[in-house]
Amino acid sequence: MSSRIRRAARVALPVVAGVAVALAGGLAGPEIAGAQQDRQQVDRELAYLCSPSASSVTVRVTGSFPSSATVGRPIVPADLTLALTTSPTAFAELPGAVAVTSVMRLDTTVTQDADTAAATWTAVQDTPLPVSDSVVLGGAVEPAPVTVNAPGEVAFAAGNLVATVTGYTADGAATEPPSVELTCVLDVAAAPELAVVSVTESTTPSRERLPDDGVAGIEVGPDAQPRVPNLLAGPVPPECHRIAAAPVEYTNSYCAYLTGFSNVAKLNASVLQPAGLQNIGATKFIFVCPEGPGILCQKALVQPELDGKPQLPPAPGSFLAFGFVPTTGTIQLTQIGLGEVYLWSKSTGQPPYPGLATVQVKLSAQVLDAKVNGVPVDIGDNCRTATPIDAVFTANYADYSITKGGVLTGTITIPPFSGCGATEDLDPVFTGLISGPGNYVKLTQGAVCTVTGNNLGCPPVKPEPKR
Repeated sequence: MSSRIRRAARVALPVVAGVAVALAGGLAGPEIAGAQQDRQQVDRELAYLCSPSASSVTVRVTGSFPSSATVGRPIVPADLTLALTTSPTAFAELPGAVAVTSVMRLDTTVTQDADTAAATWTAVQDTPLPVSDSVVLGGAVEPAPVTVNAPGEVAFAAGNLVATVTGYTADGAATEPPSVELTCVLDVAAAPELAVVSVTESTTPSRERLPDDGVAGIEVGPDAQPRVPNLLAGPVPPECHRIAAAPVEYTNSYCAYLTGFSNVAKLNASVLQPAGLQNIGATKFIFVCPEGPGILCQKALVQPELDGKPQLPPAPGSFLAFGFVPTTGTIQLTQIGLGEVYLWSKSTGQPPYPGLATVQVKLSAQVLDAKVNGVPVDIGDNCRTATPIDAVFTANYADYSITKGGVLTGTITIPPFSGCGATEDLDPVFTGLISGPGNYVKLTQGAVCTVTGNNLGCPPVKPEPKR
């Protein structure tokens, strides 16, 4: 597939294997250029045939698209909604259902000449709706912006869709089975086109386009666009793979980069963790969650990958020991076992949706080298925390999601050190300088690369850390 059409990454998974690091970075939102202010309104009704009930349904797509855009600038669909109208026969496999919720996923394509990119628009309806003669499911969609690298007409079109419908009985409990999946095929007579955007060359002077490296909209110049991860299929790095120890229900495999900063409270300093690769195994959406009805949740397992080991890259740091002694050292984090991620969210009809992401992980921190006043200190080969670091990081759902990544924060306690010193016992020195509570950590995970299936977002892009 040509690289002319690029999609901005929006999805992610509570994917952060812990690291005593911190990061606040991210991508600036897409700029809507002046040429995009003139927008075209879209209001289309499309006919579908859905299984297993073989029922006919109507899906209404509303929103707006820019009428025109320029090369290298994001095309931003806005105010998009999906509404599926169906009858109770579609829910025949949900016995006793008096109300339903749904997650609808519409396949879409973006085409320019012979180049086509695919993406999925998702609408969540988590407020139970009464089952009546006619039920309208759906909600708001947050589509990825699209950037193209050549002039011409760009066509957006609808494709097939899948709606996962969950039933609830009169007492609020989920039905048995709790959900049914409606697989819907677009009527052959339906015209799937939603909008056409005319893209022209930019007239901005002194702008040089960089060679294509799999990232959309990379330009340099006085008003250059930010780096935008590519959501088209690309090469999957060899270090990205399914986590071998993940149970079978963790069917989705991703990888992403993680970076950030960690404060060392006793030294009044912070350490930058260089971006390290994380492999992620995630479940599909879960519809019966501990938080109660109307909640969607998801689980994930995470594990760093560095040369075949569950480690993050070494992180060098500079400090003033005791407040005045110039000291340098390098720390490497090793993850113990698999990190566990849990995410829940509740749709309120319009984003941002309330919810919480929680990451739990155990880490071992090893000091690889140390210098005092520029003089190497022989610390030996096994200077590390005597017990694991128990780390918990959290984020509001508005700030983080499983596939697009985001920022998580937490405060960790650094345990005492052991094994430090080749010729003398330096454990008390390292413990006294570093160990203790109150070490604030801020993590940023980048957008994911899908390891199996469509390879969207591959290779993954390293996020920029910010304090």
